[in-house]
Amino acid sequence: MLENQNDNQARQFSTVRITRRIELDFWRTCILNAAGLSLAWLTTPSIQFNNIVSFAMLVVLIWFLNWILKPILVLFALPFIIFTIGVGMLFINALIIYFAARLIPGDDIIVGSYWAALWASFLVSVLSWGLALARSERIGVRTFAQTKKDKNDSDNDDVIDI
Repeated sequence: MLENQNDNQARQFSTVRITRRIELDFWRTCILNAAGLSLAWLTTPSIQFNNIVSFAMLVVLIWFLNWILKPILVLFALPFIIFTIGVGMLFINALIIYFAARLIPGDDIIVGSYWAALWASFLVSVLSWGLALARSERIGVRTFAQTKKDKNDSDNDDVIDI
């Protein structure tokens, strides 16, 4: 009886953690997309954002398309992605950015060409890579003091401990 209650409590806590992680991934992804698109707007004249609400809609739409459409595109383009050693993902991300910009109504969002979307995709990828690199744990080298060995363990001198 007690074990059953602990299992139910563990399940409740695990679903809360998963939900919290999805919420954090949503915000982190939206912020990275917004930062990359803003950098593309500053560096390329063929990308223009004239309305902050439309820009926010674009960022959320890119997140949604990445969530729904990207797995399907990756599945169909898998040989190309493998052949290009992952660089093909930039082209899929650019396609999603270009398509999302076309779906936003009005003239507030302008992505002039697919190449401008590819540049924005590159900037978003570099920012995402930089954030992942900054958040990664550093690999530390640990040294251990060698202790005196027993006289019986003199046979194990050939073993390298890693």
